[in-house]
Amino acid sequence: MTSKTNNLKGKPLRVGIDARLVYRRGVGTYAANLILSLSRIDRRNQYFLFNANAKLKSQVSNRNFHWVEVPFSNAAYYEQILLPRAAAAQGVNLLHYVDNSATVIGGLPMVLTLHDTMHTRAISEVRPNSTLRQRLIHAYKRWAIPRSAPRAKAILTVSEFSKEQIVQNLGIPREKIFVTPEGVDLKSFKRISKKPSKLFKILVHGAADERKNLSNILKAAKILTDQKKNFQLIVIGMDEAELKCTNYVQQVTNLGLGRQVEWAGNVPTEMLNQVYAEVDLFLYPSRLEGFGLPLLEAFACGVPVITSNTTSLPEVAGNSALLVDPENPQAIAKAMKQMMEKPSLRKLYIGRGLKRAKLFSWDKTARLTLKVYEKLEL
Repeated sequence: MTSKTNNLKGKPLRVGIDARLVYRRGVGTYAANLILSLSRIDRRNQYFLFNANAKLKSQVSNRNFHWVEVPFSNAAYYEQILLPRAAAAQGVNLLHYVDNSATVIGGLPMVLTLHDTMHTRAISEVRPNSTLRQRLIHAYKRWAIPRSAPRAKAILTVSEFSKEQIVQNLGIPREKIFVTPEGVDLKSFKRISKKPSKLFKILVHGAADERKNLSNILKAAKILTDQKKNFQLIVIGMDEAELKCTNYVQQVTNLGLGRQVEWAGNVPTEMLNQVYAEVDLFLYPSRLEGFGLPLLEAFACGVPVITSNTTSLPEVAGNSALLVDPENPQAIAKAMKQMMEKPSLRKLYIGRGLKRAKLFSWDKTARLTLKVYEKLEL
């Protein structure tokens, strides 16, 4: 293929995007909203979406968006062989992988979204009681990411923190990495008036992954319970099977927190706004994040936030959240207590959060992404 820089004066691009994970957890939220925003802002280039679900298809009206089904039973084989083969068959001249890893073979030019470098951690640090499937996925990512990332024409990532981690851990040149921050849909996440509650409700995003820091959150809750504080932790993001892979239920029992913790399971995306609307505080002292999308969701819903003073979270939060040391349960408890006792403090952070959320949009993410597509030499 003749090398030239793609720009608005050249031919339209034929861009392939792996859409099989849309609406599934953080990566799926990113993929879905990137695709939807590209469909709104770009009427020039052609897009080929591989294995998108019916929900996404129903939301796109751009005639330049084409849907391609690639049946598969093995995700690694799909990513390495089937997807690039199908993209080449569609005449795609640029293939965008959105989930950290990509094919390590073939000559099709590609863009890779590498959200973070969490693959560098040992599985024991991620999931102490991991299943065979989880160990296999982790091993695959550890194998594929360092081999596929250097092959990409460009690396997209979601924060300056993640960019520096990619440079340090993978040795990718800085000029090849482009920061395209995530966004929040202000139509889906907005402030909803609620009835006052005597019980102070605190929302927590849980996961079997230790980085969500649920153990220290529970220790902080125990400190407040001993101080006779009346509150409830509402933990979302973990179904029954995932919860069984942890010792969190036993920890709740050992700490005597049974009445203070509600395990609310996985919440569909379309119900998240209502969940945020029903709580008084969002507690997110994560140990490690490439971005921290739930911060923006909480901000947009008018919920005050406590989050970590480490990794990407201060970058995303700015001055709109109370920052704490995630490894210090005493510090977490102190911040929770401040928010519980001081309505004026909650009001301050609610106002800041609402303003902060307006700075991050998926259309901005899409425009930055499109700019990368069109400047590449293909």
